[in-house]
Amino acid sequence: MAGIDNIIGQILQEAQEEAKGVIASAEKEAASIREEAQRSAAAAKEAADERTGEAVKTYAARSQSSADITKKKAILAAKQALIEGVMSEAVKKLEDQDDAAYFAMLKKILAKNVQKGDGTIAFSPKDTARLPKSFIEEAQAIAKKAGGSLTLAEPVKGIESGFVLAYGGIEENCSLEAIFEANREGIQDKVYRFLFS
Repeated sequence: MAGIDNIIGQILQEAQEEAKGVIASAEKEAASIREEAQRSAAAAKEAADERTGEAVKTYAARSQSSADITKKKAILAAKQALIEGVMSEAVKKLEDQDDAAYFAMLKKILAKNVQKGDGTIAFSPKDTARLPKSFIEEAQAIAKKAGGSLTLAEPVKGIESGFVLAYGGIEENCSLEAIFEANREGIQDKVYRFLFS
């Protein structure tokens, strides 16, 4: 039996050595898998960090762009409000001139807008109240020089200053507000250059 015990002992020893080899190989394989997993995890983390970094940069750029647009809009709105204020103040200053200067200005406006033919001139209620007696005669002389005639009509509601000419049912609004509105773009450009250049 000693021979069988030796054979069994030898088989056990070979099995143990083979088991050690299998275990060592398995441990080596496991270490290799672990290293590969760590490399993959590191690569995945690096890619995620890179994507996160890019996302943060993109978000920051968008936020900055949005802030810049908002700032530009606010500046533009402030400039526009300032220009509107200057234009309103200009109309008010023209309206508040003394009567002689104010009606001299209206005569110039009339001379530019009077037409041939018979027409009427109607002033704002405020201007009708302060209309110099000689103005209608002067307006008729201006109309006659252009080949037409003018008669005074009832005051026009809805305008603050100036007058409305009417020829055959067609009206020409010569109020200061209408003149400023008709020339708004050019006036705004001049005011902008004066204020911001």
